Amino acid sequence: GSAASGVVAALKRLGEDDVNVVVWAGDGGTYDIGLQSLSGAVERGTNFIFVCYNNEAYSNTGIQRSGATPFGAWTTTTWKGKVEQRKDLPGIMMAHRLPYVATASPSYIEDLYRKVQKAASIKGPKYLEFHIPCAPAWRFPMEKMVEMGRLAVETGAWALYEYEDGKLSFNLKSKSILEKKSEPKPVEEYLKLQGRFGGLFKPKRNEEALSAIQHGIDQNWERFRKQVECGVA
Repeated sequence: GSAASGVVAALKRLGEDDVNVVVWAGDGGTYDIGLQSLSGAVERGTNFIFVCYNNEAYSNTGIQRSGATPFGAWTTTTWKGKVEQRKDLPGIMMAHRLPYVATASPSYIEDLYRKVQKAASIKGPKYLEFHIPCAPAWRFPMEKMVEMGRLAVETGAWALYEYEDGKLSFNLKSKSILEKKSEPKPVEEYLKLQGRFGGLFKPKRNEEALSAIQHGIDQNWERFRKQVECGVA
């Protein structure tokens, strides 16, 4: 955020105001290390696109937990499973009243592409968060990358939505879940394919933790419904 603010200021000094400066940062550099500078940049109305590449851990430096790591997940610093819930960073960005916030997944590439295009057409600070399954950190076969991303959405563990002009709207499968036109798959179908959640199933099933994860997802969707019904301003 701070580096982008400097680039935008330099371009402005050169008389180049109509340039999309793009930030590409991981969840660690967004949710944790860079949150202060990101908040400052969007509060100042910096004209940039901030992309958070969220693979739910510090995967570049040894798979440590981040603020985006979900409850129950193994990392090298939560080897018994993370005991805290993840942050709602897109919600924090919406609280800054940005002109555009969106979540996406490369497993739904056309939706992701459309959101990038839209962000590029809007002036002011824009925040995009891409949910990126990480085979080494999450412990699943590389060929299941697209399937894992789709399961995250189909179970409601990851929601596809946009916040624009103070209003929240949902996309694709997430829209069907929000409107109760289709039931989400049980989150267990998503968790059991990932070795990082192996502690929830072996040596015996942790029914309490599995129920807590499902309950947390259900609560999130009830909150989303209330936001849409009441209007997010």
